[in-house]
Amino acid sequence: MPQPRLPVLAPRTPGAPRHLGERPCAREHTEADWEAKKEIITELYIRENRRLCDTMAILESRYAFAATEQMYKKRLKKWNIRKRGYRKSQPSTNASTPAPPQEDMDQDDAAEVEVVTRGRTSPPPSVSPTQLSTPEPYVGLEIVLGSVYSWSQGKLDTHCITSDPMSRYLANPNQPPIQDSRTMYRTFELVFDLWRHGKGNLAGMAARRGFYVLEYVLTDDHPDLVWHILDTIYDMVVSGHIQLLSMFLEHATVLAHRHLPPQHPLQRILLQLRRCDYQTDQGRRFLCHLLRQAWLRNVDVLAKQIGSLAPQHLWLYEQLIWDGRTGLRKNSNLGHRQGGMTAALRKLIASQGPNAGDDPDSERLRMEALMLEFTQMDIGDKQKAEQLARELLEHTRESGDVTVARSAARFHAYARKMLARIHEERCEWDAAERNLRWAVAKREAAHGANTDLRVVRDMWVLAGHFGRTGRPAEADKVVQDAIGRAARYLEDVHG
Repeated sequence: MPQPRLPVLAPRTPGAPRHLGERPCAREHTEADWEAKKEIITELYIRENRRLCDTMAILESRYAFAATEQMYKKRLKKWNIRKRGYRKSQPSTNASTPAPPQEDMDQDDAAEVEVVTRGRTSPPPSVSPTQLSTPEPYVGLEIVLGSVYSWSQGKLDTHCITSDPMSRYLANPNQPPIQDSRTMYRTFELVFDLWRHGKGNLAGMAARRGFYVLEYVLTDDHPDLVWHILDTIYDMVVSGHIQLLSMFLEHATVLAHRHLPPQHPLQRILLQLRRCDYQTDQGRRFLCHLLRQAWLRNVDVLAKQIGSLAPQHLWLYEQLIWDGRTGLRKNSNLGHRQGGMTAALRKLIASQGPNAGDDPDSERLRMEALMLEFTQMDIGDKQKAEQLARELLEHTRESGDVTVARSAARFHAYARKMLARIHEERCEWDAAERNLRWAVAKREAAHGANTDLRVVRDMWVLAGHFGRTGRPAEADKVVQDAIGRAARYLEDVHG
């Protein structure tokens, strides 16, 4: 039976039903509730000259005060609060900043206002005030940061490990769940790798696969959802794939409107990112700054929870440590939290007793790998990291159970790669090569085929090792092998 073809880069036909799990985004507030927020609303809407939609977003994200636009307009009328506007056009202070979409503007937004702005947030230190003369981007930054806080705090309060893609992946690593947002991120990463190797057609196929996976990713409300989408956007900006970025933002916005509630944090974040000017160097610098500040805000939110033994918070440590190696999230200074983080991971590992769940061995390996990653990449203790890596190799020795063997092989491959890094730093090239070859072999064993995305990624690492050691012919041979595997992976829609 022939494999189905990948769909074109467009969402399904408008009108498809929304998810049944939507929650109402606003409720009726008492007179006392409104009066308690009157001064804040006045400050934002009148004194700081925010648009109504931005004022609403800040009230919801910062103060958990959700209300509809009509509720706000009714209340403003009752308070006799309105802007002193006049309808005439004025030259823009930044012609390169795209105008907000018409459907998001209310009547007040259509008029310029005569109002003195007071108390505006100072520009972020990495962007000079002379680079961005309009205050509008900083409004977007505040909304994004507020949305990040709402997202992470909400997941800390409600998310359970039962829907965790990593747990489902470890249960059957040769068929990772298509809803895993990490898979989407790695697929777009493959786009850039193939492009760098001059394989434009394959890169295009990988992009189509990434868009295909994105639709499934948005159906699984896992804590990593927002972060892997922002990682993907950041990489597109940095690598200069601006046309792909534009398509991704448009596609993600349409899908988010279809699958997520109207006031979902991702919807608000995507709206602000689409308003950014990513066609100029200045605009792209600010966009990178915005994404970076969002990640640092997330680190602050999650770091306050370090030490929790609740099993549903394992994703917290993976987000801080395991996913902290992406371009967006590098150098978040987790090493400064060494004492608390190490103690928390040790307690989590010790908690994996006989009653720890359906597969305590996989969960324990997962936590040991996190400890290794944190020790080597954040603390920089190479001696301790080597000890942890060798212990992980011992714990992932061959097993007669096929499922357990595949899960263990995945962590065995990881330990081999970490050892290879240590050997390369010591210029022990032969030992590094042996470990990298073992990593590829174990990755193949974990995924049951030689066409898996993760196998291809490890082959890029092996090719890079040959390049660094002055063996270009061997590096090219591995690259060509990896490209062939990538082609077979992209031809299989279920891969």
